Amino acid sequence: MKGKWHFPLFAFLTGAVYAHIPEQWPWFLLCLVWMLSFSRLQILFPLMLSAFFLGVLLYTLSLQPPIIEEGPYHGEILSPATRSERSESFSLKTTENHKIQVTHFSDSEKDFFFHEFRAGAVCAVRGEVEDYSSASNPGEFDYSEFMRNQGIAGQVLIDSKDDLNCEGSSFRAEFYAQRKAIIERFLQETPGSLKPWGMALVFGDQDAMDEEVLKSFREWGLSHVLAISGLHVGLMCGIIYSLLYRSGVATLSQVKLLLFLFLPVFAFIAGGQPSVLRASMMVFFLLGCWTLKIKPSMTDLLAMIAFLLLITNPNIVYNIGFQFSFAVTFSLLLSASILKKDTRPWVLSMRVSFIAQLAILPLQLHYFYQFSPLSVLFNLILVPYFTILFIPFIFLLLLSMYMLPQFLYEGIAIAGGMVHEEVIDMAIFIGQEWNYVWVTGSFPYSWFLPYYICFLLMMVYWQKEKLTTTFLCGSALTFVLILYGTLPYIDEEGRVTFLDVGQGDSVVIELPYRKGVVLIDAAGVPAFQSNPDKTADRVIIPFLKSKGLQSVDATFITHDDADHNGSVQRLIEEEMTGELFISEFEEGTFGKGRRVLRRGDRYELGGYSFAVLAPEKKATEKNDDSLVLYTELGGEYWLFTGDISVEVEKELVSAYGTLPVHHLKVAHHGSKTSTSEEFVQLFSPETGVISAGRNNRYGHPHPEVLERLISENVEVWRTDEHGAVTIPFSKKEVGEISGFKNEVIAE
Repeated sequence: MKGKWHFPLFAFLTGAVYAHIPEQWPWFLLCLVWMLSFSRLQILFPLMLSAFFLGVLLYTLSLQPPIIEEGPYHGEILSPATRSERSESFSLKTTENHKIQVTHFSDSEKDFFFHEFRAGAVCAVRGEVEDYSSASNPGEFDYSEFMRNQGIAGQVLIDSKDDLNCEGSSFRAEFYAQRKAIIERFLQETPGSLKPWGMALVFGDQDAMDEEVLKSFREWGLSHVLAISGLHVGLMCGIIYSLLYRSGVATLSQVKLLLFLFLPVFAFIAGGQPSVLRASMMVFFLLGCWTLKIKPSMTDLLAMIAFLLLITNPNIVYNIGFQFSFAVTFSLLLSASILKKDTRPWVLSMRVSFIAQLAILPLQLHYFYQFSPLSVLFNLILVPYFTILFIPFIFLLLLSMYMLPQFLYEGIAIAGGMVHEEVIDMAIFIGQEWNYVWVTGSFPYSWFLPYYICFLLMMVYWQKEKLTTTFLCGSALTFVLILYGTLPYIDEEGRVTFLDVGQGDSVVIELPYRKGVVLIDAAGVPAFQSNPDKTADRVIIPFLKSKGLQSVDATFITHDDADHNGSVQRLIEEEMTGELFISEFEEGTFGKGRRVLRRGDRYELGGYSFAVLAPEKKATEKNDDSLVLYTELGGEYWLFTGDISVEVEKELVSAYGTLPVHHLKVAHHGSKTSTSEEFVQLFSPETGVISAGRNNRYGHPHPEVLERLISENVEVWRTDEHGAVTIPFSKKEVGEISGFKNEVIAE
């Protein structure tokens, strides 16, 4: 069995994936056939089979969320409270063995009080259970799923201190207090530019990192550099070894003992990240094996650690850091013979970068929807920089904080920060000027299997130095990626998606065979919100990228209101708008390249025509300056009305009579100032889609509009209730309408 324990681990993970997507059973039948190839091995085969069904059972059970009964809730605080601008919260492990998050909202900092309670305190909580916000659009981050994957069963909201009674603490509180003291001292004594880097690389907290830097590192496939990983653990152990043993300060046995004691502490200080736990446990067990003079298989050791982490905490499998860390580490361990063949630094670095990038590529495409072909080059340059220079510098800087005079410490930190800023600025400049990002869309789990089969075969034949076969396997791997990327171009089905952007409009029209993509309106956030790019960054851009779209071909802005054009500037910055069309009477400015439209104009794209029915003249209300678009999709007619009022509806009737309309984008979010009874009766749409925010202050859609539509047998779909509404169509017919929230519930 030596050197083969990773096979049961792979079988276990295959079972876990099958528990999530049982409809893909043919792929997993193939996996079972693969397991049969080990049937001659009397111990390995039953272990793999057992591991597969254990994975199925464990994750089938974990997918069933626990039912949280009504309070009061009794339990123990797991860790110190965290605070944001308007809320504070902590995790509580209840007596029923559930983890819940206790949250308190307040507009004033003086009303926060969770800092009074320490880890291990026993609490009684009275409050109201509230669901986490869930995604309502494809590609949108699902906070509810994220918390569920963290093992948090629910959220309990409390109104005041009277709803909470906590007493005592545990030994963990002292560790958290010491960690907090170290962080506070680091933040107090370290100059500004290095603070966010130190917090990310030493303490596992990326909140203070510049968003542009985080985005660039994601695009370059370098997110793993910013997450504390085995690299950091190895470097810290190397620093301790060099400082103490190589300098003659301590014996080898004393250094081993120190590392035994230090590793759990470092894992705690680093925030208990899965990759740190994995690396710390590996070093811990290796030290134990060397002390006992046992020579372990590294892959066996890694597999057993993975099993231990997964069995004790099944939810850790959802952690991106866990997935990236184990994928990279396994791939490098299994390709050790390749790496040993040529140890020249630049060759070794290139091979490590290439193999690691291929190992995590499906995960990167699944989570981030894109890949930069230059990422291998960036890895080749920046990984050695971080590994050899910057991360050791940060660790040594942290240690020197306790040894050097303050003025000397600050001088070293300032000098190091200036050099580091120059390196990062240069990398970002090169990335912006020469980098190209290939957007593939969300790479589904069902495509992981053919990809990794090709990858493993490529590595096997590379080790055997059968280079022709290696090249063919690599070509097959590339073909899997290209085939997935071309699927939209051979798909005869198009889609009209009314995104759930809150109180606003954004409609994406994907034409069949990817002949073109049109965006009608790009809603922004209300004026009182501080982040104007929130809707673009959280809804519109993720949706487009999840569909494999680098940009759209045309963007129509119906009129000058933030709930219709608030995200346009952000999309222009990302070069995602394509041709930009506005009403002739639009007051907003979006720079050069825009085209104005009025009644009678047409836009042709991919064999489809979009006719402009309004406006004809400048109106007194800017809502009535809205572009009104009319088109035929799937053999049926569609009318997109912006925010026009009853007066403009009358003008449309007067100008065009009874146009056939099968699908209506209900004007002005279902306001009673639009969608008159005469208009509905005359055009007689089959479906009406209303884009409105949940519990919006305007009361949209108004009850009389809903009654009017229903009385005329119009099938009403609402983004505030159904999430994103998608209507598929082909050349001659329109498919079944679905709401994103309904699809999630059905799953």
